Amino acid sequence: MIGVPINPNSVYIPMIQTGCFKSEFDSTYPIHLNGIINQQEFRESINKINRRISSNKILIIFTIGFCLTIIIGFIFFIVGGITNINSGKHGFPVLIGVGIALTAIGPIIFACGCFMIQSRRLGRLQQVISEESIKYSSRLPIGCSWRLDTSRAWFRGYGYHHNTQLVYHLVIDIGRSNNGRNLSYQSNQVVPDPTYFYEQQDNYTPPPPYYHQLAAFCSHCNSPRQDLSARFCSSCGHEFNK
Repeated sequence: MIGVPINPNSVYIPMIQTGCFKSEFDSTYPIHLNGIINQQEFRESINKINRRISSNKILIIFTIGFCLTIIIGFIFFIVGGITNINSGKHGFPVLIGVGIALTAIGPIIFACGCFMIQSRRLGRLQQVISEESIKYSSRLPIGCSWRLDTSRAWFRGYGYHHNTQLVYHLVIDIGRSNNGRNLSYQSNQVVPDPTYFYEQQDNYTPPPPYYHQLAAFCSHCNSPRQDLSARFCSSCGHEFNK
């Protein structure tokens, strides 16, 4: 199932269980990638990622070793108890101690092994996803970056008990570069071009410094002064006041 739960520009691809101790990312092509990544490329990338994490040989070996340790520990415990009863000796039997030690140490070794396997698996997963992200982030006209998203899911158990499970999602961010930054959106605000104002200033002729000092009417006949550069009135010939 492909989902886009949070960001409309992000596609979330979940992991699905394909077998015992085996899970992989869903290879169903999401329609949100139409025109960005074709179906063939998407399946090749998903298969490459799944192959990198599909090896469970070490986990199987640890599981078998854990089961054998528990079984052998119980056998030593039973044999030690029977031997102690038949022999009539007093004291703590050695075989029972060995059995208790095996049943106690086995789970600890198994837990440490699972943690180590999980860490190595996570490292391989992040590496291969980073390789695919570099591949698709420079695509034109629309690039996309790939990343791994981890979260804990809560499952309701019996009674008041709740179980948590680490859930992996492959996230494809559409329109983002490889460094994880969001695509910068352009604003509709129009910024005026400063050269326009400079051009206007260059073409504009400022008035003379004595413009505000020139008389607008003749002081003798009150006729309007038609030409500001003329010194004498065109009606009466009187000289204008400066």
